[in-house]
Amino acid sequence: MKKLLIIAAYAIIATVFAFSARGQTNAPVELNFFNQAADWGTSFDTNFNWTATLQIEDGYNQTTGQGASDYLRAQYNFSRWNVTAEGDFFGVGSALNAGEGGIGFAIIQEYDFKIELNALVGGQKIPGTTTLRLKVEPELKITKFMTRITYATASLSIPWEKGVTFDGTPAVRGGMGFTF
Repeated sequence: MKKLLIIAAYAIIATVFAFSARGQTNAPVELNFFNQAADWGTSFDTNFNWTATLQIEDGYNQTTGQGASDYLRAQYNFSRWNVTAEGDFFGVGSALNAGEGGIGFAIIQEYDFKIELNALVGGQKIPGTTTLRLKVEPELKITKFMTRITYATASLSIPWEKGVTFDGTPAVRGGMGFTF
């Protein structure tokens, strides 16, 4: 009889826990662009690595005082070092207005993720003239593979142009590219 009472007590306790657990449900995670982008940006895919030697990318460049521009960049990688050539096109469908070349180093290069420090130097057309002025631009660039040959990138730089008062206003770039 004692065993039967113990079994009944356990059965009642288990039933109470089962019904109380039914009322407690976890709220479903909302799947939207921002949650998915955060998940992608904070996870590492160990199947990828940075063995690609040539990167070609195109994207959006926003510099205060110059407005929006499109940029086209080619980058050749030597292990962690890189050599870069870039052209900027101010406005939609415009001609080439600035060109830069540079070198850089990947301070972090793991799996599908890379952070680079680059130094770009070039010339930029003075608005309304055909004269070029010197432009020096240190850059911090973050790149992450989306697939084995495509990637997304974002960078922050502080350009300095000869003859223009330096105010420390950053330039922000965002782009997509592919590798060879």
